[in-house]
Amino acid sequence: MLEDRLSARNPDTANHHWIPFLRYKREFEVSGKQVSVNEWMRETGQLAEKIAHEESVALAAIVAAEKQAEAQKEIEKEALKKKKEILSESKLKTKLDK
Repeated sequence: MLEDRLSARNPDTANHHWIPFLRYKREFEVSGKQVSVNEWMRETGQLAEKIAHEESVALAAIVAAEKQAEAQKEIEKEALKKKKEILSESKLKTKLDK
C-alpha cells in the first residue's frame, strides 16, 4: 500500500507542515549555510506574487527617478532660457540708454 505523503511519518517523504522546509534546512546545514523560510519559499515558487510586487516597486522607483531627473533638466533648461532673456533685455536696455 502506498504511503500518503501528507500523513506520512517518515520525515524524508512527508509533505505536511514544516517538514519540507526542515529537509531543505538540513541539506543546507550540512554545507554550513544558514537558510531562512523566506529563501525556501522563494526557491519553491511560493512567493511569486511577492517577488513580482518587489520587482514592480523597484521598476516604479526607477521610472520615478528618471521622471524626476527629466523634470530637473526641464527646470534647468527653463532657468537658462530665462537667464538669457534677462541678459539680452539688459544689453538692449544699455544700448538704448547710450
